[in-house]
Amino acid sequence: MNAKQLFVPMALIGACLVGTTPASALSISFSEDPNETGPIAVTTDITNSFITTSLESASLSVGNVTGASTLLFRRQMTNMGTMTGEGGGNGVSDVLSLFSFPSPTGATVGFLATFQSDSETGISPPPGNFPSGVTNLLENGNLQLLTPPGFTVTLPGVGLVDLAVSARSDAVEVPGPVVGAGLPGLILACGLLLTLARRRRQIA
Repeated sequence: MNAKQLFVPMALIGACLVGTTPASALSISFSEDPNETGPIAVTTDITNSFITTSLESASLSVGNVTGASTLLFRRQMTNMGTMTGEGGGNGVSDVLSLFSFPSPTGATVGFLATFQSDSETGISPPPGNFPSGVTNLLENGNLQLLTPPGFTVTLPGVGLVDLAVSARSDAVEVPGPVVGAGLPGLILACGLLLTLARRRRQIA
């Protein structure tokens, strides 16, 4: 079979795949100001999106996001460090939620992504993760992927797309109290501080 004979069946296969696979891969990221003086920064490659931001919350919407909605995905970020008050020192400090808005006929007319941060005392009560199997994500101060690999949503006017949503908390996770006393403890503390400073430089 020559190249011309292969063209028709390959074209037919391609046409079939177009209807069953996402049109493209898109992303959203929410980044809190490490100094907690500026609003949450939102970046995305989703066209025609509407973004709102504040110190403790941010949202991105596409299309009509009024009326009844369907929860597509929710993930909580936690901070368990002893040297920070984030999450009440022991709880949920940030929550990502993704919603779809259907028309009366069932077509997707709106999409909404929200990122809610705590006010240093934790989000109470925590709203819980969704769907089952989604677990809390421990913050580390870096941009972290919250959605699972291959996560897809339907965007109005676009169709089915792969979507990756990331977030960076303003907290730097510190593991437990420093162990040791005297010179060994001081050396360990200095090493920890140098590591945190290096991470901040990499983020910047």
